[in-house]
Amino acid sequence: MNIKAVTALGLALVLGLMAAFLAKNAVSRRAAPQATNLVAVVVAKQDAEPGHVFTKDDIVSSKVPADIAPGQVFSDPAQLVGRVTTTQLMKGQVILETLLAPAGTSGGLQSLVPPGMRAITLEVSEFSSVGGMLTPGCHVDVISIVHDDKTSQSMARTILQNIKVQAVGRSLNAHAATDAQQNGQPAQAANNVTLLCTPKQAQMLQLATTTSRPWFVLRSAVDGKDVSVDGTTMAELRGDAAEQRDTDAVATQEPGPSDPDIFAPTPATPTVEPAPPAPTADAPTPVPAVVKRVVQIFRGSTESQVTFVVPNPRAASATADVPLAPEAH
Repeated sequence: MNIKAVTALGLALVLGLMAAFLAKNAVSRRAAPQATNLVAVVVAKQDAEPGHVFTKDDIVSSKVPADIAPGQVFSDPAQLVGRVTTTQLMKGQVILETLLAPAGTSGGLQSLVPPGMRAITLEVSEFSSVGGMLTPGCHVDVISIVHDDKTSQSMARTILQNIKVQAVGRSLNAHAATDAQQNGQPAQAANNVTLLCTPKQAQMLQLATTTSRPWFVLRSAVDGKDVSVDGTTMAELRGDAAEQRDTDAVATQEPGPSDPDIFAPTPATPTVEPAPPAPTADAPTPVPAVVKRVVQIFRGSTESQVTFVVPNPRAASATADVPLAPEAH
């Protein structure tokens, strides 16, 4: 074998080993500072729904770079045993203090009710709950049928606005319906919803259930403003309300200096229409040909009225003995 070829091959091998050694040392020196700049955090070992009480099997410790670690983290899993989550957690998510109920809080729905608020459950149908598409976390307005004392008619009125739906059925997870559909299971419509409200609002909801079934109107996720909404009566649906408002506006209008006709002088001799002649014995009091009959209709707890115009039986009996005048030919 050529000694020159062997020498060149050996030299190349030695240089290659030296390059590999130097590269390994460079990588080690570069990675060493990063390895010493890690902090321990506690992450969820599996998915957890709101109201879940952590056990030692639900959480695990992990390490992340200190420069990207969020605040209010936990370094020891033992610190989270017995704590309750107030939101949906995903596997591998870092657990923060802001995602937990106060220490000592029991699990379940009560851990999700803020101080001063109340949770109340109402029975709903597929139609009154926006087609059964309400999910925990959404906000709704509540409409109820009440009785209007002024018009003695039923009125649809928005009694509450921007109320949070805390639970649908027994589900506190907003993604439960989506998860069921992804697993090939049909989403089941619940027959009750739990709302988060103040004590006064809870009383209003309970009273509304005694007169009618409350209906829920879904709000946009970015719409949290209360609006002024007047109740709607049957007269308004028929178009009678607009005419009545115009009549009331004219009747209650106060005279102003810009109305010249109002301050015109009163005529000295007002015209007096002659009174109709008083009925005599030979001319009986006329009987109206038709009369109005009012029928009250009760549908469950809803009351309404229907007016019918029917022939007057008194007029028919009064004209029975009167011969008909012959028709002119």
